[in-house]
Amino acid sequence: MPDTVKFVLTLAVIGGLIYGGAWALAHYPPEQTEIVKPISSEKLRQK
Repeated sequence: MPDTVKFVLTLAVIGGLIYGGAWALAHYPPEQTEIVKPISSEKLRQK
């Protein structure tokens, strides 16, 4: 197999992996969760 064909096939495989990863990230977003942080009473106190 000529070197040019190997190079093109390697680029196609790498491009397919990148495309597949982008597709997976777009179609399976992470679950959203609430973030609760306690606030100290000093921050709530107004002067």
